[in-house]
Amino acid sequence: MTKIAAIARNPINSPNMTVNDAALLECIIARLSECGADVAVVGEEEELPADTQAVCSMSRTTGTLERLRRAEEQGVVVINPTTAVKNSSRECFMTILHNNGIPQPSFCFVKDAKEIDNELFPCWIKKAQGWSCHKDDVCYAENRQEAIAIIEQHTKRGTTDSIQMQHCPGDLIKFYGVGSKLFYHCYPENTKFGKEEINGAPQHYSFDTAVLREIAQKAARLIGLDIYGGDAIVTREGDIYIIDINDFPSFTAIREIAALEIAGLIKEKTRLQK
Repeated sequence: MTKIAAIARNPINSPNMTVNDAALLECIIARLSECGADVAVVGEEEELPADTQAVCSMSRTTGTLERLRRAEEQGVVVINPTTAVKNSSRECFMTILHNNGIPQPSFCFVKDAKEIDNELFPCWIKKAQGWSCHKDDVCYAENRQEAIAIIEQHTKRGTTDSIQMQHCPGDLIKFYGVGSKLFYHCYPENTKFGKEEINGAPQHYSFDTAVLREIAQKAARLIGLDIYGGDAIVTREGDIYIIDINDFPSFTAIREIAALEIAGLIKEKTRLQK
């Protein structure tokens, strides 16, 4: 019997999504158990059980990622891989996408007011390191004065680097994927911090859904993610820009389907037999 460890995400790294993340992991565990796997739920601070062959991890905690990295070196399959999780921090994934020609709105890295680009207003000021854990880690700024105030607040919360990304008017699209088999997109009813109102109600601009899938899947491959989600903007002209990538989203709208696909992915990678 294949031994699999399941690790939940720390609530600190799951703002307003703790319940949905937990529900997804429960579904994945159920599907893996149906495949005949022996699944153990492991805390972020706990060592993996002996003879663990695969890990389904939602964790982003530094200590946990380091333990999982060592497990990977011993041949344990970890999904998502630890390097991919680290790559999905904002400063990393935006750099990776930029270097590989994935369309994003114009952006720059800023440490203080002197580095703010006056050509990028209106814009979003985003926490560069790690992932959004606070409602003000990503804020909209109409002008330089507002941008400075946001950066100062970031600094007070311990953020030493921010990203200034030009605002891109258009429809906000959420997308989700598991490997190359599952891809789903939708117009969000709400987001973690309720800031979708900046773009307003969707106008349902026409766009090529195959292009969205191609761009999103290529971005995930570049980052190294097997399980991913993200946000894109579709402009009036139908152009598509990636504005966010997430490792292991909660797949709330398609939880059961996603859990089945994720379990299948783990089964494939560990050669589970029903």
